[in-house]
Amino acid sequence: MGMYQGPRQEARRINEWLPEEAKNVDGLILSHGHLDHCGKIPVLTQAGYDGPIYCTPATAEVARIVLEDSAEIQEEDANYLNHRQRAPGEEPIRPLYVRSDVPRILKQIRRVKYGQRVDLGKGVGFTLLDAGHILGSAYVIIDWRDDGGGKVTSPVGGMSTSPAPGLVSDRSVRPTENSRTILFTADVGRYNSPIIRDPQTIPNAVDYVITESTYGGRAHAPMNEVGPALLDAVKHCIAHRSRLLVPAFAVGRTQTILWYIQRFIQGGLIGPIPIYVDSPMGVAVSHVHEEFRDYYDQETRDAIGTNDLFGMSRVTFASSTQESKRINGENGPCVIIASSPTCEFGRILHHLKVSIERPNDLVVMVGWTPPHTLGRRLQDGQTRIKIYDRWYDVKCQVRTIHGLSAHADGTEIIKFLAPTIRPETGFYVVHGEPGEADALVGKLLSAGASRVEVPAMGTEVMVR
Repeated sequence: MGMYQGPRQEARRINEWLPEEAKNVDGLILSHGHLDHCGKIPVLTQAGYDGPIYCTPATAEVARIVLEDSAEIQEEDANYLNHRQRAPGEEPIRPLYVRSDVPRILKQIRRVKYGQRVDLGKGVGFTLLDAGHILGSAYVIIDWRDDGGGKVTSPVGGMSTSPAPGLVSDRSVRPTENSRTILFTADVGRYNSPIIRDPQTIPNAVDYVITESTYGGRAHAPMNEVGPALLDAVKHCIAHRSRLLVPAFAVGRTQTILWYIQRFIQGGLIGPIPIYVDSPMGVAVSHVHEEFRDYYDQETRDAIGTNDLFGMSRVTFASSTQESKRINGENGPCVIIASSPTCEFGRILHHLKVSIERPNDLVVMVGWTPPHTLGRRLQDGQTRIKIYDRWYDVKCQVRTIHGLSAHADGTEIIKFLAPTIRPETGFYVVHGEPGEADALVGKLLSAGASRVEVPAMGTEVMVR
């Protein structure tokens, strides 16, 4: 139920589409709160779905913020575009959903802790385990019994009897001889990344795997190279009294960047510099991180104690449109972190209009950007781009720091999947461009898998 981000017309077509009978499914399991995983949920509920939405407690908070922000951005963009001159007969642009659509979704959310099994009835259940991608992110192991028996089965060890459908059992249990399991990886995080824990080890081999492949054929820069690359970008803007623009997810990526800059200042590598987070949800998500400190890795917990993790006391958060506009009166040196990473919508566009033709200003992309988006065109070095309804010459510098990605690279995905890479496991490779997906197929085959597919759009698979 993620929102597709790409060219406006194509995105609208894809985001309005739902699978046949989607509104009648028994339940929705949400892996994490990024827009490309939860952003389409209001479309589903508008179509009539009123069942449970299962996720971790942190994901429930993050998804609420992301959906409210997505709705607000759509309203703002529609209002901006509808005020420009339209062709005769051209229909006004309407948001896919608005802020008033979000509260009903929140009532459908059921919070599930890591490692606890939810029984869905008729011998079917699932368990969420820490994916190490963003705060609260999970991978999902779904289990079921061939005979439809009533005993709880789960891939994490122990024994118990079934609770009522939809409730969480006190203990997880190992699958019985008649059980089958599917692992849905969703987005797998990196190892040794800041703040949150590494991906939790898959406890047992499973029968089927649906795996992401965002960076299936690539190798990220080592984590120890990320800090120096970001520090060099900040120092460039200090030296040239210019602006550093970072189009970034407000969830996860924004907090990681703030964490690095806080370390630079505390370590005396740079002096205090104005930092702006221009996203209505930036401050809210940072507060959610403060609320869920139990999700941090041990190194972070030991290092910060009760201290300010993100330097929030020195960060200016822009919640309103007027506050966002005032930021563009700041010529530098400063750091501006704004949504969205694709540069297709949101407040980053207004900052780009100011900086794009300034030779000393710097845009730093901090992860994978979908093809055919403005962000990708900047990464690919295009020298002339269109922002809203005007063309600009690209004179600013554009850099990419791939090591800041919250996605595992190809080697890390194989490390994560290692406990279930075996000839009898069926693998389905999704969530990646064709080249990345094909590259991960090769890695899986080399690692010992024998049943690996990259399903085409609309593929149906019957498992038994």
